[in-house]
Amino acid sequence: MPRYDGPIIDSHHHIFWDLEANYPWMSQPMRPMIFGDDWSALKQAYSVGDLMADFEPHNVVKSVHVQANFDITRPVDETSGLQAMADETGFPTGIVGYADLTDPNLESVLDGHLAHANTRGIRQQVYWHPQNEYWRYVDRADFCLSTSFRRGLSILSDKGLTFDFQGFASQFADLAMLARECSNLNICLVHAGMLTSTDSSTVAEWREALAVLKPCENVFIKVSGLNTFTRVVDADLMGVAANTALDMFGTDRCFFGSNYPVERMWTSFGDYVSTQKNVLAERSEADQEKFFHDTAREFYSL
Repeated sequence: MPRYDGPIIDSHHHIFWDLEANYPWMSQPMRPMIFGDDWSALKQAYSVGDLMADFEPHNVVKSVHVQANFDITRPVDETSGLQAMADETGFPTGIVGYADLTDPNLESVLDGHLAHANTRGIRQQVYWHPQNEYWRYVDRADFCLSTSFRRGLSILSDKGLTFDFQGFASQFADLAMLARECSNLNICLVHAGMLTSTDSSTVAEWREALAVLKPCENVFIKVSGLNTFTRVVDADLMGVAANTALDMFGTDRCFFGSNYPVERMWTSFGDYVSTQKNVLAERSEADQEKFFHDTAREFYSL
């Protein structure tokens, strides 16, 4: 089959502007984080103009901005700024904002996001790794099983928003439970469930955990940010992650995202996209078009 050469929707990217005012975490002392011990290369502005320059040679026609840990005391300001960029340039096409789903005032925060035309969903990072303390964003493994978090998911569903779930294999059973409870809420598992390496035991654990999600028809797989743990463009890992997800969930439930500019710490946008295309080149043209464009368009109503 020919390698895909059609239009692309990048369903997962970030824009960083006015770092000191908007992203307090970037001003903190360097410390180990999920994307490495030294992430100083990420501490630089990445404007909508930079994004469009990266997109232009690769026929990226639409995109979804996912919350970038903007100042959490004013989450709607991130969406407001992004909407202004979109009104001027056309990007980003969709916005996944931040809200604390356990917040008693969640409804008013969501209404603030929904006042902006490009709002599509919410991401609250809930990842928690059982061994590595630096791969934890919440303080306990069962954070997303609290009554208040479940209430938050129900409110998202009522308001017609999607939810971006970021977690490890050990959390997929909890995600399946939540997905069954909120069957009208479309959820995407970002970064293909964060496969950390291609050693046989890690891949087997990740595959088995993914299988638990397969019966949940409202769970989709966003195949994005696949080099977070290898910190190089790893075609083997990208192939395992993308092809396993597609084989298990099908092209109607899997779609592409870059996680740029986080991935810029170790690769160019062009190399990332090219590698993703290469590892899927044996799939049909129709399947590749769904993966790179159509399914993201449907999931985020772009």
